[in-house]
Amino acid sequence: MVDPLSLGAVSAAVTAAASSVGTEAGRVSWESLASLVRRAFGRGGEEAAGDAEGAAGARVLPLDPSEPGQPEELAALIYGRIFQDEEFAEAYRKWWHSSEAVVGMGGVQVNNTVGGHARVQHLVQGQNVTWHSH
Repeated sequence: MVDPLSLGAVSAAVTAAASSVGTEAGRVSWESLASLVRRAFGRGGEEAAGDAEGAAGARVLPLDPSEPGQPEELAALIYGRIFQDEEFAEAYRKWWHSSEAVVGMGGVQVNNTVGGHARVQHLVQGQNVTWHSH
């Protein structure tokens, strides 16, 4: 079982959520995460959704999933907040569990073991791999 509050899990979840906004379920998941983050950082109003003037000089949250670097920055903010705010950590954990199937971060782990005297030239490891051979 993956610890949803680990740095790797938070980074993977935020990145997966940002990557999935092209689907309706992914968009809803991202908006849910953005709402959670806005509440945690005291910017729950609509004006904080990206309007720098509405934030009254406050730092604008990195909530644009299409902007390079923002998902990573958001993951770092979330990870830091988890250790400062137990309520936020629990709310984030709930978001993670409700979104893991939607954005494909179900904690699946694939392991390959090559041992003995095996000679491997090509090894493919992944999740949901479709191989077509003609």
